[in-house]
Amino acid sequence: MTRRSGAVRIFLYNWPVYSFTWTLALATVALSRFVPAFAAWPIAIGACVALAWSFASLLVSFYVYDASALVSGSWVAKLIETSMPWATIHAGLDAEVELDAVMRGQCVARLDIFDPQIMTSPSITRARSVTPQAHEALRCSPRALALGDETCSAIVVAFTAHEIRDQRAREAFFCELHRALRPGGKALIVEHLRDFANFVSFGPGYLHFVSRSEWLRLAAHANFAIASETRVTPWVMALTLERRP
Repeated sequence: MTRRSGAVRIFLYNWPVYSFTWTLALATVALSRFVPAFAAWPIAIGACVALAWSFASLLVSFYVYDASALVSGSWVAKLIETSMPWATIHAGLDAEVELDAVMRGQCVARLDIFDPQIMTSPSITRARSVTPQAHEALRCSPRALALGDETCSAIVVAFTAHEIRDQRAREAFFCELHRALRPGGKALIVEHLRDFANFVSFGPGYLHFVSRSEWLRLAAHANFAIASETRVTPWVMALTLERRP
């Protein structure tokens, strides 16, 4: 299946925000002529910053999802064992990497954990409506994964866990990952972070992401050890968690 450009997808998922930002910025610049000069400059600068953030987010999205190392998936094998039974978990959008091309072991499950009660961002609902799934997936709750105890050696969760907006639900999800993994098995969490690089690129939109400290807290809560932590790009973290006995 041919995947749309990352910038196009991000725009489609968030088009009301982009449309509002562009309309407000242009209207603000047009109306600035009717305010005193000392106020006009700050207004114009604010409008330019808003426009710059919106276009920067699309450019960064194109790079991350279309032109960066993320796309090839060559980095996955360096972080988790790819020849063992594995599962992938998403919220209806599959992974940005075609995992079947890089994972040599058997895929034992593809789970769609979308739950409108705890995934409340309008963007994820729009994303599901405009993006066909590359593979059929089994719907289940992030609080109760449709996986048996200790059935997987690897679980990949890419750009999905942050959509679980409720903290307790995230904690339950990480405990479920621990339950489904074999001792020594690994969960690969791939996410943007609520950090400076994403703030510069996405502006206030970076608040949609989760901080590094929160991911580490969740790992500790679920009794995971940190096997590795790396940046696939300056904007994307790949956190490998190893299941303790």
